[in-house]
Amino acid sequence: HYPLRRQRQMCIRDSYNAIQQGANGVDMGRNIFQSDAPVSMMQAVRGVVHEGLTPEQGLQMFNDLKAKGTK
Repeated sequence: HYPLRRQRQMCIRDSYNAIQQGANGVDMGRNIFQSDAPVSMMQAVRGVVHEGLTPEQGLQMFNDLKAKGTK
């Protein structure tokens, strides 16, 4: 298993890559629900998928939301 930080990066990057390759959305399971901050992760993935954030911006959004206490 990858360290938690690496898992976050991969989840957000994979979401970005899917959208860049023409997907209309992504289907997430354990990457969201097993996250230490699932709401923050869901919002970061949403930012990548629906708001056009880059993986770096998505990860920053996750970190910012988590730092504010968003679960």
